[in-house]
Amino acid sequence: MKIDELLKKEIDEQMEKIQAPSSMYEFAKNIKEESEKRADYEKSTRRKRGWRKSQFVIAAAISLGVLTGSAFLNPAMAEVMSKIPYLGQVFHKPIQVVILETLEKEGYKPDGIGMGISGQKALFDIRLKGTEEYVKQEEDKVLRILTETLEKRGYDNYELMVSDAREVPPVLNEIDKERDELDEELMSDLQGAGYPIMNVNTFGPVVNVYIPIADEAKKVEIYKVAIELLEANDTPKQVQIITRDLSEEEMESQWMSAKTSIEEGLFLKKEYRVADIRYSYKPEKVSITIMTNMKSSDPETKEIVTKIRKEITEFLDSEEVKRMTENQKYELIIQDKNGNDFP
Repeated sequence: MKIDELLKKEIDEQMEKIQAPSSMYEFAKNIKEESEKRADYEKSTRRKRGWRKSQFVIAAAISLGVLTGSAFLNPAMAEVMSKIPYLGQVFHKPIQVVILETLEKEGYKPDGIGMGISGQKALFDIRLKGTEEYVKQEEDKVLRILTETLEKRGYDNYELMVSDAREVPPVLNEIDKERDELDEELMSDLQGAGYPIMNVNTFGPVVNVYIPIADEAKKVEIYKVAIELLEANDTPKQVQIITRDLSEEEMESQWMSAKTSIEEGLFLKKEYRVADIRYSYKPEKVSITIMTNMKSSDPETKEIVTKIRKEITEFLDSEEVKRMTENQKYELIIQDKNGNDFP
């Protein structure tokens, strides 16, 4: 019997012993629906917030919430989870969810958790509800709690920031509202004119209009109509028509959770010495390029590269991830600090 089948059998047996709210099971039944909503949300918010070089996706919904919640409460389940490869455990319990739950358990009210890359470290920006004085008073305690939480996960490559969730000035809220309305109106008008518009982004001096076709004549036509609509709305701006491959969009959405787990698992450990991770989504295969800070001549390099390759391959070849990505083919490329591929 394969390891996946053995784990599934043990998990099923333990699940029968767990008393969980019916709402959790109902949520588990609707994982696909929640994932689609999350993908739509991430597409809409991605245009508004882009403060770093490489961004982790902040997941609002948790696939397999029943399983992961139980793993931290039930010793038998913890034993089962310990048999799952490292990235598989990350996949089941994203660190941003762990941080959120930990803070709430300690009585804090987190307003948001930003995650990104600062230099060669992961940076967590935790915003708490409360006055500036209150947050400063609690900062050391929060940092201690989260440091312990991250260390228990085996993470050692990060920085923590704690700040108060300052209220957004009304004028900025009004600007955001106006831009949202312009987005919706422009997209609706273009679609109403018969054009296949995927998305519109008016958050900037140049309006980006995303379409799934590469026909140059059609792009010029859409450009002219967009300019006319913006001028009629008294919001004249420059317009850029960008072609997006629909199949690539769908593949990226399917790989979102796996991608998040790979980034978290590799960036947050010093031993992997990862500088950046890039993806290319093509119908024939997905390319994952891991750029490291290692030199080919370093004595420990071969061992680290082998470990990275093993972790990612075991994770992506697991039955659960293969189902999520519809068993799409992939290639894994690991590079040294000069951009040369490791064999």
